[in-house]
Amino acid sequence: MKSCLKCPQRSQHAFCHLGEDAMAFMESVSISAECPRGATFFRQGDRCDAVYVLCSGRVKLSTTSSEGRTMIFRIADAGYVLGLSAILSEGVHEVTVEALEPCQVKVINRRPFLEMLAKYGEASVGAARALALECCNGFNDVRRIALPASPAGRVARLLLDWTAGKSHSQSAKGVALPLTHEEMASMTSTSRETVTRTLVRFRRDNLITIKGVLLTVVQPDVLEHLSAC
Repeated sequence: MKSCLKCPQRSQHAFCHLGEDAMAFMESVSISAECPRGATFFRQGDRCDAVYVLCSGRVKLSTTSSEGRTMIFRIADAGYVLGLSAILSEGVHEVTVEALEPCQVKVINRRPFLEMLAKYGEASVGAARALALECCNGFNDVRRIALPASPAGRVARLLLDWTAGKSHSQSAKGVALPLTHEEMASMTSTSRETVTRTLVRFRRDNLITIKGVLLTVVQPDVLEHLSAC
């Protein structure tokens, strides 16, 4: 893995805005790791001993009830800081995190991470930005489940969330679908059959195209309208 100081994506994410001294400190106390698809970073209920700065790849965050029912509520992209709220609250992980594709991460143990926040103001600002992102994502998770009145609206909202923040050229090429229909059902509080029927309908109405694993939203305004109904 390349050094953060030489990373082409530097300055794009919460802990990428650090000055040279703070960045050098983070480099000295972090461990770089490559995680294969399917790897579990940590599980719900585990003690939080470190944070994971996701440098590349995507992961899914899920939670499981006491009855064993599992819900996937978020897909996290590069730049996300995993375990941040748990380590700051000195609690346990509230979610399970699993790699959806090969990922690169920086792992920083609790003590040096807290030392970095205390020593460098810009690191504390980075942590605040990461927590603000968690808060915004949490709002979007609730909005996706609670506001659309129909299953189609919830699926539409999910597709829009996946393509949000992508450049026009990226969206035109398509965004890789990270989940199976069953997993999409978990994220939209519907059934696998409903997700499949909805995607078929969206394709028939030319709202989206799907080629292999690549999804392209053709009519985002229509999906936006569906998600608001």
